[in-house]
Amino acid sequence: MMDDAVAALRARVLSLPLDLKAMFAVVDDQELPDELRLTGAAAIFYYLNPANLIPSKDGMLGLADDAIALRCALDEVRRGAPARAKALADHAPEAWAGLEHEISLLAGLLGDLWAPVCEAWRAVGLLEYRGKSARGCVDDAEDSAWLYAAVEEALSTRDIDEQAVIREIKKEPLLAKLQQRLATRKR
Repeated sequence: MMDDAVAALRARVLSLPLDLKAMFAVVDDQELPDELRLTGAAAIFYYLNPANLIPSKDGMLGLADDAIALRCALDEVRRGAPARAKALADHAPEAWAGLEHEISLLAGLLGDLWAPVCEAWRAVGLLEYRGKSARGCVDDAEDSAWLYAAVEEALSTRDIDEQAVIREIKKEPLLAKLQQRLATRKR
């Protein structure tokens, strides 16, 4: 089971650009409740914010928590608005396929860290970043356009190397880094 969870996480790190695109569809979907759109924007802000649990300076491992945050946000949309989530999934099946199973695998992989990680990504995602906020990106078209540009910039500077993902994303380093970062946040 742990091998399946690590494989799922690695696949999601490799698919970050597609998952971000699916998350933008959530943020832009006027038929979703604003709170679910805010959840989507918060997940994107989490990805951008260097103050997240595992900073991108930690290589591919630094993208693992970003992938987890995006999966969690998509799952919240799936649970909170199943009909809209199905419509969104029809347009981006690669991002939504197997979501429920992946959440189960990731929760099993993280164990007791699952709930604190879920709380932490949301808290970081709701922080201001570069003078912008997730709420502002839901409410204001100009801020939303800024968010698109910020993600484009981040993606252009982050090379996701498949071999590095396989080499660096392993259960023990992931759990150790998350435990360390969560412990420092509680102080």
